[in-house]
Amino acid sequence: MNRIIFSKLILILYSIIFSFTIKSYGQKQDYSKNEVIKVLNEIRSSIEVVHPNPYHSTSKQNIDSIQKSLVQNLPDQLSEIELYKVLLPIVNSFNDGHIQLPFPYGKYLNKGLNNGKGLFPFTLYQNNDDVFIKISVFDEIVKPGYQLVSIDNKSIGNIIDDYSRYKHGDNLDIRKSKVVDDFTALDFFANGGKDSYLIGYKRSKNDSVQFCTINTAKIKDIIKFNRSYKPNNTEYFSNSIIKLPNLIYLQLHPRKNVALLTLPSFDISKDQELVYKEKIDSVFSILNTRKIDTLLIDIRNNEGGRDYPSLCILDYIATNDYSMGKAYLKRSLHQKKLYEEILKEELSDSSYLKSPEYNNYFLTNDGSIVELDSSAIKVKNRDKYNGKVFVLIGRKTFSAALTFASTCKCYNFATLIGEETFGRSSTYTSLVPIQLSIPNITFMVAHRMVINACSKGFNYGLTPDIEIKRTHDDYLNGKDSVIEYLLNVN
Repeated sequence: MNRIIFSKLILILYSIIFSFTIKSYGQKQDYSKNEVIKVLNEIRSSIEVVHPNPYHSTSKQNIDSIQKSLVQNLPDQLSEIELYKVLLPIVNSFNDGHIQLPFPYGKYLNKGLNNGKGLFPFTLYQNNDDVFIKISVFDEIVKPGYQLVSIDNKSIGNIIDDYSRYKHGDNLDIRKSKVVDDFTALDFFANGGKDSYLIGYKRSKNDSVQFCTINTAKIKDIIKFNRSYKPNNTEYFSNSIIKLPNLIYLQLHPRKNVALLTLPSFDISKDQELVYKEKIDSVFSILNTRKIDTLLIDIRNNEGGRDYPSLCILDYIATNDYSMGKAYLKRSLHQKKLYEEILKEELSDSSYLKSPEYNNYFLTNDGSIVELDSSAIKVKNRDKYNGKVFVLIGRKTFSAALTFASTCKCYNFATLIGEETFGRSSTYTSLVPIQLSIPNITFMVAHRMVINACSKGFNYGLTPDIEIKRTHDDYLNGKDSVIEYLLNVN
């Protein structure tokens, strides 16, 4: 499982490791200054109309100031990349992980590599306030584990600060963390590809800073690296015996009576619900049949999706009735349009007009905020899992995954272990797509306020019952200190 995730990381960051063909993306699209100003105003107004509390993490004056500065410096014509360099800082300055303007990084990485441009040849990780090399395409000089101090005579801290305007998140610290995780793509987005970098690095904490010039990684370098690369990861469990790619992986320990259920995402479609439930049913059937007495549910890299996966799992581990918290919805024309499409699809044609949801979703005034049903969920499944349950959480546990973990902690369905989440224990969620005057832009805004079970508020992440942080040595040696701790005590 670890090897699968690691290989996927390489593919995501470099986009085209296995692609050799030059793809055509059509003519370069330019946008006029007036078009961009119009879209900026549409973004601002739609956030204010749809979001329950748009300025919860910033001020209107701050956004006004950022927008004014951007508009003053607009050229008469902007390319697509220049357009996003204007729009992303506005959207991300709201400090809300559920206000999103996705940028097609893969398209430009792909195009750049095929046109002979190179990428920043390292992936990075952060430990405390320091940034280190995680993977190095060229490791003759700057090797994994070395501390990255500067790039082209600019401190890595200042670069991360600069790039953070291109990443969304619930606060600036989260956005900076995402910069470190996605540094290769962001650097290419910001610079358009370079020939080389002047790297300032330290071999160890007490070492003096040294400098060397490193070439960028071209497509031939990436292909060569990928053929020989072997992740330095410790394998604790056997191969998956049940899996639903990108969603469910069940592994058993070869010697201990312990199972690992890794859930990378809760982002499933309506069409996947049946197969998802069947897989989860199979997971717990195996656990009960084989009398596995300890279950580890790993959602450390799960950034959310829908609540349906949580309900499927809680059906087996919940020991009593529960509520997943409270939710409030803000009415708007955008919200009503989305809900009309959903209800028509689920209830067929116009029968949604007679549904009980119709009054809740359509007949109240725009701008009003109403509480949704948060009554207790009844425990139904009699074939419960009676073993010990640990839920592994981390900085990337977010949205629906955090709601699941909060419910487990609040009702003592499981013991939480790992690190405090960057996702907030109360948040704004459920994305509504917004149609803008530039049609190829995807823009989405949260329209619900969610207060998770036993939430401490909007300024707090979810804290584990047992805190274990990954150390610098863990990264270097491919160790998982959380898994090792749990295997030692079970």
